[in-house]
Amino acid sequence: MGVYQHTRPASHRVIAPYVRPELASRMADLRPTILAAAARHNDPAQSGMSDREFAMIIALVLYNEHHGWLEDDITLLRAFRPWYEQAQVRVNRQGVGTNFSVWPTNLRPSVALEILRHEVPVPEPTHVITVPIEVYGSQIVLDNYASHEALLAAITQEITQDELAIEYLAANLRRGVYRARYEGVPVTWWILAAWHNQGIVQPVQICNNPTAASYVQRAAAYIPLARHFIAQEDALRLAHSRREHQGQARQ
Repeated sequence: MGVYQHTRPASHRVIAPYVRPELASRMADLRPTILAAAARHNDPAQSGMSDREFAMIIALVLYNEHHGWLEDDITLLRAFRPWYEQAQVRVNRQGVGTNFSVWPTNLRPSVALEILRHEVPVPEPTHVITVPIEVYGSQIVLDNYASHEALLAAITQEITQDELAIEYLAANLRRGVYRARYEGVPVTWWILAAWHNQGIVQPVQICNNPTAASYVQRAAAYIPLARHFIAQEDALRLAHSRREHQGQARQ
């Protein structure tokens, strides 16, 4: 993932990564889901990444989406973050046309709808390209809803479920790979992070977009945690393999 690393927006502040204990527990439970979603949606020939590296980016985004600059500066606000996340979910589920980003991945229903339609927005004059992306486990049939509002409410229901949300996130990162390839941009973790956050992939655009640059800067602080998170799975697999080998040897 070293490509374009030298052009990543530089951070001018020290960021101490913070993970709520509840999120850490959820992440541990969801590790197999994250790895499976990465394996489904990563194409090494397109991304230049291994499935493990792609899974690391999924974990990185999850960590980064559950904490923000304001909570870095005012730590007392950390206690209110779960309430804020739940409030946006409740509003979206009312089916009145709201399109707030919702957790655990902070994805907008309208973006999830693009994923279900196999669409990737691209610059003019093309505007949209169609890509072969499927959301594993989704029960949404686009023509089955009486209104756009009802469709967004149903999508909200899916993207607030942990396992489906991770599947949508992996699919969205895959869209980022398609977008980067379309624009001739080498794929890196921070390009995909900026894509998820602001829907852009050009390094110059990211550096000149305060929101995207800030997001990438914060995400960088979580890289060691995300790498360790994925490495834990490798360690667990190795320990399990050793136990099986020892058991067979005793037989």
